[in-house]
Amino acid sequence: MKRIENPSSRKLSWLLIPIFLVLAFMALMKAIPVWVVIVGIMSVAAYLSALTYYCIKQKCYGQLALNWIILFMWILIYMVQFSVVPRMLSRT
Repeated sequence: MKRIENPSSRKLSWLLIPIFLVLAFMALMKAIPVWVVIVGIMSVAAYLSALTYYCIKQKCYGQLALNWIILFMWILIYMVQFSVVPRMLSRT
């Protein structure tokens, strides 16, 4: 699979650092404030926007598809973990 070369995806991954800070904050505070969710969404959006731009420019569509699939899996896991399953279990 062809990968982007300049800037490398390692440099682009610096845009994901706020995600780890957000997750640590949520774990420490045992709460999910709205501003935390907004910061997380903005971080992922900035990363995927930059990655999409460089992947399309350098024609590395395999890497682009893989990153978008991973994003959708993150969203699915987040939805199952924080919204759907706890509500279903609390009803029984």
